[in-house]
Amino acid sequence: MKAELQSPSFESASEWLNRRITARQTRGHLTLVHFWSVSSDTSKTNLAQVAQLRDQRKREGLRVVAVHVPQSDAEKDPRVVRNAIARLNLTEPCALDNDHRISRGYENLPAYFLFDPNGELRASATGPNGVDAIEDELDPLLAELRSTSPFCATCELFLNKDAMFCADCGSPLTLPGAGAHPYYENNFVGSLPTIQLVNPDPLIGHKIDGKYQLEAKLGQGGMSVVYRARRVHIGDEVAVKILTGKFVKDDAALERFRREARAAAMLRHPNVITIHDFGETDDVHAPAYIVMEFIRGTPLRELLRSENRFSVERGVRLMRGICAGVGSAHRQGVVHRDLKPDNILVVAPDDEFELESVRVVDFGLAKLLADAGAASSGAVVGTPFYMSPEQCLGGPLDARSDVYSLGAMFYEMLAGKQPFEAATVSGVINRHLHEPPAPFAESLQIPRRISTGIMHALAKDPDDRPQTATELARQMGLI
Repeated sequence: MKAELQSPSFESASEWLNRRITARQTRGHLTLVHFWSVSSDTSKTNLAQVAQLRDQRKREGLRVVAVHVPQSDAEKDPRVVRNAIARLNLTEPCALDNDHRISRGYENLPAYFLFDPNGELRASATGPNGVDAIEDELDPLLAELRSTSPFCATCELFLNKDAMFCADCGSPLTLPGAGAHPYYENNFVGSLPTIQLVNPDPLIGHKIDGKYQLEAKLGQGGMSVVYRARRVHIGDEVAVKILTGKFVKDDAALERFRREARAAAMLRHPNVITIHDFGETDDVHAPAYIVMEFIRGTPLRELLRSENRFSVERGVRLMRGICAGVGSAHRQGVVHRDLKPDNILVVAPDDEFELESVRVVDFGLAKLLADAGAASSGAVVGTPFYMSPEQCLGGPLDARSDVYSLGAMFYEMLAGKQPFEAATVSGVINRHLHEPPAPFAESLQIPRRISTGIMHALAKDPDDRPQTATELARQMGLI
């Protein structure tokens, strides 16, 4: 049922959205504000659908903000709401409207208000089908915005109509009508000339091997770039990782890229991203590529950054999936060698009866245990906060090094901090080599079996650790 636009709550919500929420959260974004209550079964049921909409439309500029509206004095206790947020996996910012300042005069829950990037209300709905109604309004609103406002794909936000570059990151914008940024010269800002090519990324719109049309850049690493692409003959979306041009003549880099494709293609598991194809071409822009499934998920790093730490229940659930995926790789003789929160995608459930799931991604440093030529003696690979002692020393690595990284990740998920921290990389490495991790605070109420398993995973000697991710999960009672 649609809500009346003249409802008193809308003026209050607009004022709160524009003044009380930081500009970083909503400025330049479409913003969905949803009102819910821990005592409203309908609003709790709809949270999974809201999460799915948030994750699917994040790259198109949508942001989601929650407002808790208490239905009794007991629900005004922040601890009650905080526990419910953890239990229900509510990851967006949530305001506590205990005095009904935002929702004054409006008690019909759940309620959904969709605001444009200028903070103007554009759609509203209530009830069990409210999210569906908002989603119906979202597509035409996005189409309208794309036709009138420049969009920064890097920051995922809309800018004012005269903008040519993103004020936040400096990237050229996708402009309405023109699409690609127009070429122009002799344009001066102060005394500095600004010259922009027709297309800042020549691969956007490019077809790889005539099979995969690249549509948007998703991310970039040291030797590769990942794009969202469409399979020309099938029409579905995939992700394509392309070896960057500067490595075209680097035989070692190309071999490592091939090794990643071989290692990842061996893996078939619900918690590991699926590899569809690998190829090498004469195209200087895309000399080699890997095609994988396209997942609309949120990196675990982003969730930790916004929530600091997880409840034990949620942490255990996520870690069970991570260990299952990495354990599957270990059984195939594949060691990841760069396990970290950035390489774990958390995927919203497809329906209200499911729970969020995980995918392990980026086997870019993966090593086949049977591939003796893949070893790089003395080379230090990985990310310092999650590297095993033998990895810090550039020694040979096996599944036990991944177990150490899993222990470091799980420690951070539950404690809200990394097990080894220092001001410098050398300081972090020294602690990996010589210091034990700090015990968990009793206030975290982490079960002994879990805390003991994590400490075993973080043992300095590989022989003292669980030997595989599956054995680690078994020790902690995850399976």
